[in-house]
Amino acid sequence: MVSPFRLLFVKIMGLLFLLFFSFTPPTFVKKMELKFTWKQGIAARLQCTVKGSPELHIHWYWNERELNDGEKYKMSFKNGVATLEIMNVVVLDSGSYTCEVKTTFDINDIHFPRFYYPEPPSIRKEPHTIEAVKGAATQLEFEIAGTTPFEISWLKNRKVITSDQKYKIISQDSLSRLEILTFESADVGDYQCVISNDVGKVTAKATGTVKGSAPITVKWMKDSEILRDDDPNIKMSFENNVACLLITPVAISHGGKYSCQAENEAGRQKCEATLTVQGQVTSFLKILILASIAGSRGRGCWIVPVFC
Repeated sequence: MVSPFRLLFVKIMGLLFLLFFSFTPPTFVKKMELKFTWKQGIAARLQCTVKGSPELHIHWYWNERELNDGEKYKMSFKNGVATLEIMNVVVLDSGSYTCEVKTTFDINDIHFPRFYYPEPPSIRKEPHTIEAVKGAATQLEFEIAGTTPFEISWLKNRKVITSDQKYKIISQDSLSRLEILTFESADVGDYQCVISNDVGKVTAKATGTVKGSAPITVKWMKDSEILRDDDPNIKMSFENNVACLLITPVAISHGGKYSCQAENEAGRQKCEATLTVQGQVTSFLKILILASIAGSRGRGCWIVPVFC
């Protein structure tokens, strides 16, 4: 591979050769007449002869305003002769005409090699603690900054992790992610993601913990007695971490203390609500008791009357 410094040297030498041996500034060999007279309605022609190198570009001006090739003005440059034709001359075409010659050579046309300074890797975003449900899938993800390409490795308790039936490692652009397909008690520990490039290295850390296990079992009780599914007046359901107890129709005997108990391998939670039934009860009233096991509502029980 040719070094950028050698390329720079070759370009500079080429520039010097162009300046001293190849470059000839433009000059007029034959200029236009200083004064001329035209008749209205004719096509007038102005010409001058120039030479120079490298490629020459001709510009025509009338009273210091640059003219453009079109229906009124016809411009050409062939064999060193620059020609301007003015179609259908009128009195308003009187004035001062100028022919200007430019070359394409410009120091800005020389492209020098660009240099950049690589940046060591750094962590933009990292989770410090991951709470995983036992038996469920979870993932650790780090957002990386710095100059690519990166070399990335994952470790658990200082032991290297590789992609297999247990783990899946995905590294793409500025993200690196470790997917744990089934999180068990043995997966609790300290995880490290080591990122390196040609100029540096950084280690991101996170701790994996267990917050529970699936599935969660739910039990409803009234005055410390377990409610059964075969009671025709009671319907129980559990969806999206919300347990529901529907009593229909409501009777005086349904008053009492209701409790909802949620249990899994990690522990047990319980919430209570007291239902008081007073006065005459109609068949149009249902009672819905909600128990939030976890979520945005927090944990707790609510009694909601439902009229139908």
